[in-house]
Amino acid sequence: MSILMPADTKGVLENNARNFESRSLFFDRFGDPAAKEDERKSWFYNAIEKAASKHRVKSWRGFLGAICSNPENVVYAQLQSRLMVNMAGGVMENAGLCLDRFGMPYIPGSAVKGCARRAAMAALREWCESGQKPGADGGERDNLFKSACEPFDEPAQMLTGIASIFGWIEQDWSAESDLQWACGNDHGEIWKKASQNLATDHGWAIAVEDRQSPWKSLPNYAGAISFLPAYPLDMGKTGKEAGLPLEVPTLGRLELDVVTCHHAEYYAGKSAKATDTEQPIPVIYPAVSAGHVFAFAITPIRKADAKLVNLARKWLITGLKVFGLGAKTNAGYGWFECSEAVQNQIQELLKEHANRERAERERQAQEQRRRAEEAERIRQKQEQQAQLARLSPEERADWEIERLTDQQFDTKVRAFCKEPRHGGPTDEQKKAIVRALRGKRLAYWEKFKAKATKGELATIANEIRRLSKEMNLGRMP
Repeated sequence: MSILMPADTKGVLENNARNFESRSLFFDRFGDPAAKEDERKSWFYNAIEKAASKHRVKSWRGFLGAICSNPENVVYAQLQSRLMVNMAGGVMENAGLCLDRFGMPYIPGSAVKGCARRAAMAALREWCESGQKPGADGGERDNLFKSACEPFDEPAQMLTGIASIFGWIEQDWSAESDLQWACGNDHGEIWKKASQNLATDHGWAIAVEDRQSPWKSLPNYAGAISFLPAYPLDMGKTGKEAGLPLEVPTLGRLELDVVTCHHAEYYAGKSAKATDTEQPIPVIYPAVSAGHVFAFAITPIRKADAKLVNLARKWLITGLKVFGLGAKTNAGYGWFECSEAVQNQIQELLKEHANRERAERERQAQEQRRRAEEAERIRQKQEQQAQLARLSPEERADWEIERLTDQQFDTKVRAFCKEPRHGGPTDEQKKAIVRALRGKRLAYWEKFKAKATKGELATIANEIRRLSKEMNLGRMP
């Protein structure tokens, strides 16, 4: 099977490109890196106007419910400013965004893991650099890294947790690595204690020649916690929600932003100085709208107790608060609000949305059952009408009398001598009544004739006997 390249797809479907509903396909196959100014802006407007499908978000919510049944394994956060992810590959085709196949923006698990690890390493560095545990001093109660370091008594314990959660390779235990940066120039003793802790936890042996540098005996380790991609959640409605700082936008909404290069000649190497005489060049690009509520899920994948999961969650929250996530965070992009109050409110809103969805599903199911029952009733009625159309007048009368309840049959018998316009049976129905009284309704006849000794009942009984003889059925029993 041949595979269409972007140029092939564009060539085949060029005239219908604007009619595509798939945002991800439009970004992936119809980008034009050579487009400038109005043409580029028009292309992006057309791209972001295409709605993202909720299919992935719904399936992801189901997945989270299955794999992260413990709410402690999920961090909920509301995006407080526009978000840009994948700006390193920010050509027109991917537009500095991560879009799944349904056009929904998401944050890769690697970026989520990097955010949590960055926070843990920065907290450890402050501890080692200052020689004081962040937040331990009463004057540092508001230290941003207080919660990140709170569970530990010494830096070596924290490094053990970092290594256990995020893993390592051989190069991490070397000079100029970020582990060395976090632990400072006197990292040797911290590394030694942490390595011994890791060896004990995993049952690894330390070689005799590595006793002074036990980290050299540690095998590469991928980490005990998996950081899953973060997706925006469908809150069930948009606009201002009580307890959330910002309004909730339409799910998957993108907005156009602009960055202006003021020194293009300088950055291109065509000028030795960055002067203010150069013409600024605005560049249009899309970003994820503020207000989206994201679910950041973590789950143990190896030997990991609840302590490690809680640490990973704590460091992720710290990272989202302190550093943000994505590109241009120093310019105010990619900041999240994930306080406990906000997380609790989001969980309540999600429960309300789930209850509304459940009620709507039940309503739809009831409506579907009602429609099915109505369709079945109509089908049966049509089938009966078709059957009746094939019956002779005598058979039709028998069928009508047979379907009467005991009370309806008694009413018909008591009206035996009345005209049809006054509620009495037709001639064919009278004959059908006689046949029924001689057959399936014989027990009724026995009781009726016992009471029909005089008056109207006697007249009815005599008329029934007369009609039975007229029909050549003989005397009534």
